[in-house]
Amino acid sequence: MTITMHDIKPIGLCVSTLELFDTRKFLLNYCDGQLIKGDDKNLVNRINEFRKELSRSQLKFLEGYKAIVASNIDKIIALVEARYGKTYSPDVGVVKKSGRKMIDMILNAQGFEMISSLENEFKTNIMQPTHRLFIDEMRKSHVNII
Repeated sequence: MTITMHDIKPIGLCVSTLELFDTRKFLLNYCDGQLIKGDDKNLVNRINEFRKELSRSQLKFLEGYKAIVASNIDKIIALVEARYGKTYSPDVGVVKKSGRKMIDMILNAQGFEMISSLENEFKTNIMQPTHRLFIDEMRKSHVNII
């Protein structure tokens, strides 16, 4: 059996969501890759304008940021429940319970630093159990995992 993009979606979503918990990196290094290259002056100017706006109105961006992180966690819960729910693994329950708790905490966050402080909880209670469920499923399907 081969691994498809469909198979790794829960893991991929966990990895991309984990990146969002590094809010300091988001706020300070937004699109630095494009700014360093500087090939497209129009794009560089638009990014710089956006970064200035981001600095001026962080609270406005906070609400959208919270919505994105909460939505990703909701998707992870749904994927874990749909794909691994019948395995009766306690990890499924951990992801569901912790995910719901984290969504509530994120939606109540008053600043980016409060979201950032949840990174370890996300790793421990959502990302690692999802990874274990994925590995177990791949082993049951006789896929060699390193």
